[in-house]
Amino acid sequence: MATYRVLVTDNLAPEGIAILENDAEISVDVRPGIPRDDLARCIGDYDAIVTRSGTSITAALLENSGRLKIIGRAGVGLDNIDIEAASLKGVIVMNAPTGNTIAATELALGMMLAAARKIPAANASLKREEWNRKQFLGMQLYGKTLGIVGLGRIGGSVAVRAKGLGMKPIAYDPYVRASKAEHLGVELCDRLDDLLAACDVLTVHTPMTPETENLIGARELALMKDGVVIVNCARGGIINEDALYEAAKSGKVFAAGVDVFGSEPPGHHRLLELDNVFVTPHIGANTVEGQKGVAVIIAEQVINALKGRAYENAVNIPFMRSQLPAEMQLYFDLATAMGRLAAQVTKGRPEALEFTMVGATFKEDFGERVFDIPFSYQPFTVAALKGFLELTVKETVTYINAAYLARERDLAVRETKSSSYDRFNDLLLLRVKTDTEEHLLGGTVFSDGVGRVLFLDQFHLEMVAAGSYLYFKNIDKPGIVGRVGTVLGDNAINIAGFNLSRVLGGKAVSFVSLDNDVPSRVLDELLAVDGLLEARVVRL
Repeated sequence: MATYRVLVTDNLAPEGIAILENDAEISVDVRPGIPRDDLARCIGDYDAIVTRSGTSITAALLENSGRLKIIGRAGVGLDNIDIEAASLKGVIVMNAPTGNTIAATELALGMMLAAARKIPAANASLKREEWNRKQFLGMQLYGKTLGIVGLGRIGGSVAVRAKGLGMKPIAYDPYVRASKAEHLGVELCDRLDDLLAACDVLTVHTPMTPETENLIGARELALMKDGVVIVNCARGGIINEDALYEAAKSGKVFAAGVDVFGSEPPGHHRLLELDNVFVTPHIGANTVEGQKGVAVIIAEQVINALKGRAYENAVNIPFMRSQLPAEMQLYFDLATAMGRLAAQVTKGRPEALEFTMVGATFKEDFGERVFDIPFSYQPFTVAALKGFLELTVKETVTYINAAYLARERDLAVRETKSSSYDRFNDLLLLRVKTDTEEHLLGGTVFSDGVGRVLFLDQFHLEMVAAGSYLYFKNIDKPGIVGRVGTVLGDNAINIAGFNLSRVLGGKAVSFVSLDNDVPSRVLDELLAVDGLLEARVVRL
């Protein structure tokens, strides 16, 4: 009799089904399109569920999770799975991010060729029995400079294969070390503007985050050469669709290949009206081999996890935070917020992250080590690492995969403990080093149960480690803070709190808590204030 029961709720490649069925300890039920009510009734009878995008695993569905231990997503995206709800139930969520890397890579390259040579339009014309060869004068990719925004797994794969076409790949990714670019044979640009000005073809391969939304807009497109080719097979909204429409319509953009949209399906979209914009319906992973790859990976991972063997690509853990004492959960949240803050105030490519726990509170380890991996850290270090990485990488960053992602990016992670630091006790320290600068943050939890950031480098603060802030740095001279307040007031943005620290006659930093968000145009207005060195919104 089988030991484990697995339910497959979507169409999974037969190779994946075969792996599950051929294991004597696994009993498999394949029910693609299972009605929601039926799934709710039987979900607790299974040890694992394997899904694709067609099944939504919600908190309500997991309410009676019963014996369920694993949710396996045969693909990359996890939008259809409530990861937090699964974590609270102690259910491991895993995906297969590497199974369709080649599929996504080849679509990006195919889009480049299709756009550069107007292949879809030429095909449609000939099928109308037209013979308009002159209408389809294209551009060759050989010898062209390919700008890659985001040098992760897919971006790096595109770079390697583009060189086979005789292209020169350059990349912009502030979170990738120069050593990775050198290994790939890719020139790394320090500024996005430099890449945009230099490339003949642009392709984006970044996650959709607040930082990357509308990353390429009208200003960025204006910096590019006339007649550029643009490809987006990553996420809709990274390239501003209205700006792309105007640039393609005017001829600034020779042609564009678009697989993803801000809203999907896009319906009647202006980009669909243009003859030099070639589109596909989000098919980056849709190849026979890609679907086989994710099916095989997820089937093998599910079996390994059920049998207690090592497995990869888990995106959560059985909710590590809840295993900590109540006071330590507050420090855990503080560490996450400190990591997020460090990611947003630090420039350059991260090289090293050092996390230090100061004081008797952290003398003992907190429970068993969380990771069954060669490197294992205390929960607070993991929390800081997750906070630091989650704004910058394409993968879903969780407490179980943060260390893997750091290693993949060649980020050196060090964890230490200390009995004291300066005049502080029970303190968390986070030091981040990049190729251009280094920052040190310190924070603690006060007796009121609120975590606060106490200092950023030499600037002493007492900032609640939650919410959104306007962060700005300025030369320490009279009038600057007043002018910042005036700009905010003129734009109907109300100040709710103010943290300011300065070095007399040197520089000052401020974290301003606001009642509403700061639009980019207001940030531009602030940066025009004489003596203001930096300004941005940070979200903790």
